[in-house]
Amino acid sequence: MRLILQVVLAFTIAAGLGLGATWWSLTQASPPFGALAIGPWRATPDVGGLGADPYLRAWIARSGEAPLAYGDGLSFDATTDDAGRPLDAACDYRLEGDLPAARLWTLAAFTPTGGRLANPLGRFATSSAETVRMAGRPIAIELARDARPGDWLPLGGEGSFTLRLALYDTALGTPLARSAPTALLAIIRGTCR
Repeated sequence: MRLILQVVLAFTIAAGLGLGATWWSLTQASPPFGALAIGPWRATPDVGGLGADPYLRAWIARSGEAPLAYGDGLSFDATTDDAGRPLDAACDYRLEGDLPAARLWTLAAFTPTGGRLANPLGRFATSSAETVRMAGRPIAIELARDARPGDWLPLGGEGSFTLRLALYDTALGTPLARSAPTALLAIIRGTCR
């Protein structure tokens, strides 16, 4: 009788740990495994491909997102600035740097739950088609509540937010490019209100 109770207890503990680990991995804001990190930017290159493991497939199904396919591009999210501080809609930011080769890129701000970050102008994103770029100079985009000269993306709302940078038709998601990733836009915090 004692042996049966020990076996039942061992199976109960194993089932609890297994189900708990699965629940934890599926309830994370981003996939917990296989991430590509470049500064504050995070991406999961295998999220839209056949190489996705069962946990990643379950996370995709639970999140309800339709990720970019492997050959279409790669989407990066940032929730902190370069200093590691959470992005806050009450602060101004400057995004500066160069991007890897891509046919098109887009940059948008989202709430932590995935909705559009509200702003008075109703302008939620910018792209490579709209950005003015000077020859020999890096990309520079201002994120602020008030209008700024140059490339500006208005911020609104309150609290934390997420930036999503999508690179379309880029080689950055390939295994060879992942081994030596290039830098992405630096996120530099300005003044806060």
